[in-house]
Amino acid sequence: MKKTILVTLTIFILISCKKDQPILKKHDGIFIADVEEFLRKEIPELQSEQHVPAVGVGLIENGSIKFIHISGEHQLGKKATKNTIFNVASITKAITTMTVLKLIDDGNWKLDEPLYTYWVDPDIINDSLHRRITTRHSLTHTIGFKNWRRMNDSGRLEFDFEPGDKYQYSGEGMEYLKVALENKFNKDLEELADSLIFKPLNMKDATLKWIPENDTLRFAKWYDGKGLEHNVTDYSTPDADAADDLLITVEDLAKFGIAVMDTSIINKSIFNEMIKPQVNIHDNAKQGLGWTIIDGLPDKNYALNHDGGDMGVATTIILFPRSESGIIVFTNGDNGRILCNTIVKKAITFGEQIIKKLYWGGEIPEVITINNDLLQKYSGTYQTNQNTELSFVKRDNALKIEGEGVPGVEIYPKSDIEFFPTDFEVFFKFMNVEEGIKFELISQGKIILEGIKNQ
Repeated sequence: MKKTILVTLTIFILISCKKDQPILKKHDGIFIADVEEFLRKEIPELQSEQHVPAVGVGLIENGSIKFIHISGEHQLGKKATKNTIFNVASITKAITTMTVLKLIDDGNWKLDEPLYTYWVDPDIINDSLHRRITTRHSLTHTIGFKNWRRMNDSGRLEFDFEPGDKYQYSGEGMEYLKVALENKFNKDLEELADSLIFKPLNMKDATLKWIPENDTLRFAKWYDGKGLEHNVTDYSTPDADAADDLLITVEDLAKFGIAVMDTSIINKSIFNEMIKPQVNIHDNAKQGLGWTIIDGLPDKNYALNHDGGDMGVATTIILFPRSESGIIVFTNGDNGRILCNTIVKKAITFGEQIIKKLYWGGEIPEVITINNDLLQKYSGTYQTNQNTELSFVKRDNALKIEGEGVPGVEIYPKSDIEFFPTDFEVFFKFMNVEEGIKFELISQGKIILEGIKNQ
C-alpha cells in the first residue's frame, strides 16, 4: 500500500532526543555491557515518553541471535510477542537487493545489463536515457528518478539526470527493476524472494504480500505521535513491492542479517562488490549495492544499514560484517524514529558515531539562543504544498514538530531564521512573505517541503 504523504517520506528520519543521557558502562565489543538488561529497562520508558505502542529489538553477536525483545502492545489491548509481524517499509529494498544478487550469483541475471531488454516504462519510452538503465543504477539509487513519480509536476516518471551521474534515493528505481525481473522470469517478486531468500533461510513469517487472514491478529497496527491508531481501513498489500511493505518478525530479519554477513546467500566476490562504495550519499556515508555503508568505525568495523519509515512505521537494521554482529529495531508509531536512533546510540558502544555518520555529511551546527518573540512568531500550524498540515510548537529554545505521520521532534536555532534537528542534516527556514509566515524544509540545498502559516 503506497503512502502518499510526502511529509512522512521526507521527515520520518528527523529525530532528536533532549533527555539527559545516563553514563553507560561500556566494554570492548559492539554492544555495551549488560545490554539486554539495559534494553529491557530502557525501552518501556522510551515507549511511554514517545507514545510508541510496540517495539521489537534484535541483537546479533558473533553470527548468532543474541537477544530478541518485544515490548508493549501491537494492537490496542493485545500484548506484542516474539512472533508479532511488523511492516518494515523500506527495509524491503534490502530483501530485493539480496534476491537480485542471488540471481546474479546463480548466473541468471547480470548487474550491468541494460534493463530495456525486459522492461521500458511507457512514461519514458521516448527518452533515449531508458536504454542506459541497469540493475546497478537501481540498487545504488543512481537511476535518475525522484523517489516517486507523483513528486513530478506531471505525475509521470521522468529523468532528473542521466543514470549513473549521482545519488538520489528512488523507490521508483527499485520498482522499475522489479518489473524487469518479473518479465524475465515470469514470476512475481514474492515468488522469487520466497524461493531464493525466505525458504532457504527458514524465514517462515516473511512475505512481500499481505499475511493470511488468520495472521492479522499478529500484525502491528500503526499509531500516531500521541499513541492513537491511524485511521487506516485497509492494511492489505496484495501486490509485492520491491521498495516497501515487507511484513516480517524481528527473528526472521535477524536470520536474514546473519546470512547477509556470513555470505551464505551470495558468494564472497559478489558480497565484496555489494559492500564496495559506489557513490557518495554525503561525506560520511556511501551507497553500496542496496545498502548504506559507514566506515571508519572503531576496531576497523564498518556498518551496513537500511532504514524504513512510513506513517506509523519506523525501522532500522545495522550490520557489522567484520564482527558478524548487528542490531534491528522495529516500531509501529510516528515517533518510532526517535526510539530507533536512541536505542542505537545507547546500546552500541560507538552508537553516537554511527548516527552522526549516517545522517550528517558535515559538522553539526552550534545551537544559539534566539529571542522568545521569534519562537512565538514561528509557532503555529502551516498548510504545506503537499496538502498536509504541519505544526511548530514552542519548547524553551526550540520548536517541536507535530503532524500526522511525522515524528514529534524538536528543532533548534542556528540563526534567527534557520532551525535544525540534531540528528539529521536538514534545515527549516522561516521567512516573511506576502501571504504571511512561510517555512521551507531544505535538504542537500534543495527545498523538499514548504508551507504557509494559517492565519
